[in-house]
Amino acid sequence: MDTKAARWGVWLLVAGAGYGLLLLPAWRALSGRAPHRIDDVETLDDAVEFCLRAGLSGWALVTHAQRLVHRKFVYYSCRNLWDTPAQAFRYGMGYCTQYNLALQQLLDRLGIETQAVTSFQVRVHDNLAWSMGHTWLRVTVQGEVRDVCAGHADNLPGQVNFTPVAPVLRVNTAALFLLHLGMIFFCGYLEWRALLTRQPLPAWMFEERPTG
Repeated sequence: MDTKAARWGVWLLVAGAGYGLLLLPAWRALSGRAPHRIDDVETLDDAVEFCLRAGLSGWALVTHAQRLVHRKFVYYSCRNLWDTPAQAFRYGMGYCTQYNLALQQLLDRLGIETQAVTSFQVRVHDNLAWSMGHTWLRVTVQGEVRDVCAGHADNLPGQVNFTPVAPVLRVNTAALFLLHLGMIFFCGYLEWRALLTRQPLPAWMFEERPTG
C-alpha cells in the first residue's frame, strides 16, 4: 500500500473519530427522537408530491415549497449536525444549511433553478443580537433572481428577514461541507462545555421556531 495514501487514511479515521466524539452528547440527547409529519409529508419524496398536487408554477410554487419547509422544521437546531438536509427535513429539526439545502433539493426536483449562497455575517431584522453567518438560496424563475429562505414564517421570495453585512458568496457542495465541519467543531465544543460544567446550552442551539 502507498505510504502517503495510508497516512491520509489514518488521518481521516482520526478526524472522523474526533468529530464523532464532538457529536456524542447531542446524539445521546436526541437518540429518542421521531420523524415529524405534517399534511402527510414526512420525507422529501412526500414533499415533491405535495407541491406537485398544488398545481402551481413559478414564484407561487417556490413560495408554496418554502412555506412547507418552514412548517416542517419545527425546531431550529444546531445539535443534529450529523443529519443530511433530507434527514433533517424528515425529523423537522436543523439549522440554516440543513433547512435551506432541503428546500434546494425540493426546488431542484420541481425543476426550479437554485444556487446556494452564504454570508459570514447577516443582520436579522427581528433579532439584532444575532452576529453569525447564514446560508440561503438564490432562485431563478424566467430569468428573475430572488433571495429565498425557509427560516422565517413571513419570508417570501425576494423578501427575507435578514440583510447580509459581509459579502455574499456562491457556494458549492465542497464549500458547504467545510462550513458544516466548522459548525460541528464549534457546536461540539459548546455541547461538551455544557455537559462538563453542568450548565445549559445556549438557547439558540435548540429552540422551537414560530410557525406564524
